[in-house]
Amino acid sequence: MENKTTKKQHYVPQFYLRQWCDEGGGFYPVKIENKEPPKLRIFNNKSNPSRFCFENFFYAQHTGKEDEISQVVEEMFAEIEGIFSIELPKVEKKILNNEQVTEGDKFNLSQCMLFLHFKGKKYREESKGMTDFMLKEINKRIAWNMGRSEKSKKEMKELGVTREEMIEFTEKGEYTADMGNIHHMKIMEDMEGFCNLLTAKYWKIYISRKGDFITSDTPYQDIALSKKFFGNDFLSREQTFILSPRIVIIARYPHKESGKKVNRKDITDNKVAVHTINTYNLMRSLNFGFHKNKDLLIELEKTAKFIYEYDKSKF
Repeated sequence: MENKTTKKQHYVPQFYLRQWCDEGGGFYPVKIENKEPPKLRIFNNKSNPSRFCFENFFYAQHTGKEDEISQVVEEMFAEIEGIFSIELPKVEKKILNNEQVTEGDKFNLSQCMLFLHFKGKKYREESKGMTDFMLKEINKRIAWNMGRSEKSKKEMKELGVTREEMIEFTEKGEYTADMGNIHHMKIMEDMEGFCNLLTAKYWKIYISRKGDFITSDTPYQDIALSKKFFGNDFLSREQTFILSPRIVIIARYPHKESGKKVNRKDITDNKVAVHTINTYNLMRSLNFGFHKNKDLLIELEKTAKFIYEYDKSKF
């Protein structure tokens, strides 16, 4: 029998999103309609997680166009997700029970965090944006050298364009440099190196035993702390991962070479801290957040507006 073609390819795994569902298998989505100022729209009805965080043939060389690559990648990712769906609850249990979180636990979590990141939509968009920018800058420099050799003159004549037209075209930059999706997923070849760096960082683990942390379509976030175009190196950046409704991990620069590199903080009854973490995680996401408690999302909308006004007043 031929293998069934998978058209809907989820860039956030279903096993992960189901942690935020109620007994009936649904949660409330909240849509980010605007970030500055924040405007959120909370759905009136609960939804099944299968309706979110997917695109047709997302892992194809060109998203939306069916090919063999999309099926091979989907099958491979499904196997990896199956392993994580078993292992992550074990680590969560250790964290909640105040058991020791070993370097091995950190490495396994790092693998999951980076896997979700590199297979996700936000990383894809950021990587495409960077590639597009770099190629356009290169093309600008190439255009200024067009027509200076006999070979170049011949090529331009065959194309029916002048040097001035090429310069004008590249300076405007009104085109997209599309190298396909596999180019962006090749970073997974360096996963082990990134996992080692992430494991070595200082981890602040926040706990909400009532399960008040929301998740989103971007459960892992890599945040540049520098305002420069290229940001800062991986160790100096801040990484946030929403492990479950009960646990959020923030990885920071390891200022101490020795000593404790994992610190737990229970903020179960600290609503301000929980809502602040939820707000920043949501507003750094792409389009959607999720939780089974609608009242919590309503409170989150108020917090988002308050934080925006507060941050705005500081400048």
